[in-house]
Amino acid sequence: MKWLTRMIPGHMPDGSPIVSVLAKATWSLVPDDLPLQDDPVDWVEADVHWDTNNPATEPTQFENELVPWKPCTDVIVIGNAWAPRGKQGKYFDAGIQIGAFRKVVRVFGNRKIVPKTFGFEFSEPELFETMPMHFGKAYGGRFLSSKTQAELVYPRNPVGTGFLVDPTLEEIFNARLPNLENPAHVLTPDNLVLKSLDQWPQMPQPWALGYTSRNFHPRVTYAGLPPDIAPGAEIARLQTRAESNGLSGNTPTPVVNPEFHCGAPDGLKLPHLKGDEDVALGYLDPDHPIFKFPLPGKRPMVWMDVGMGREWMETVLQSVIITKGNNQLSMVWRGSCRYDGPDSMTEWTKLAIGAED
Repeated sequence: MKWLTRMIPGHMPDGSPIVSVLAKATWSLVPDDLPLQDDPVDWVEADVHWDTNNPATEPTQFENELVPWKPCTDVIVIGNAWAPRGKQGKYFDAGIQIGAFRKVVRVFGNRKIVPKTFGFEFSEPELFETMPMHFGKAYGGRFLSSKTQAELVYPRNPVGTGFLVDPTLEEIFNARLPNLENPAHVLTPDNLVLKSLDQWPQMPQPWALGYTSRNFHPRVTYAGLPPDIAPGAEIARLQTRAESNGLSGNTPTPVVNPEFHCGAPDGLKLPHLKGDEDVALGYLDPDHPIFKFPLPGKRPMVWMDVGMGREWMETVLQSVIITKGNNQLSMVWRGSCRYDGPDSMTEWTKLAIGAED
């Protein structure tokens, strides 16, 4: 196996310092067969956004993988929904099943909001062949009110579309509806328009398969900074959880809640996977409506030597990243050990790390 490794200092959830060794490997996906070992794809060391790489207005394409601790396995699918080769659809469901976990997204062709005798309705979706599955196509976005000249932002997904607050009729008819929705809570003409911004928690969760962004709610509230977009109830909930976990008082508390590092969307932040689960992708490939493969089951052991011999660490799976456009699978594993903090690194006489099957 070819493993890329990297050492990252960080903190446990209780605030105590750790050193983590990350190991990453890459495979080429083959339908209905085991993935094939490939040359490792280099570490993603900074977030990358679609189009012009503006994090305020564009969804995240790739996220920094150098994370010292995640409390879950992030599962990410970077790619498009596809109608079968040579066909088009107005809408259909696409998604992923990995082990016992499943997420389905309803994918619509472009729709318009059109007037009717009383009020308005959604037009029939247009026919389409393929649709990106990132959060730019999901519900959310920014609404510039012509009444107040204020720009209002949907906290759960500032880069999406369809968010309307006390709009004029012209603003309603000019709005762009999302292409990706949760089948269990779709938009309708009856629930599209908010009367005021404080009603935003009632609106649908944005639903996609790609990375969330760090400014999404509630993720932004885990950053250790004053969350100016978080309602008071969310702050109180986080404080209660911290106290119940023994993270208040004199106990060292991390500045960043480890959940901040979890970039997977709802439904794909999973309990740590074993790395050998079966995967099925539904309508995410033009030639294979159901694209099946198993995760390769290659679990590395990682080690670090600071001058006293190798210290071996058991690993957990932090990230499963499926880049469907080029049929590539990357997996990032983490091993961690406690140490006495950054000042103690001056006592190390060497630094070597590695990973073995």
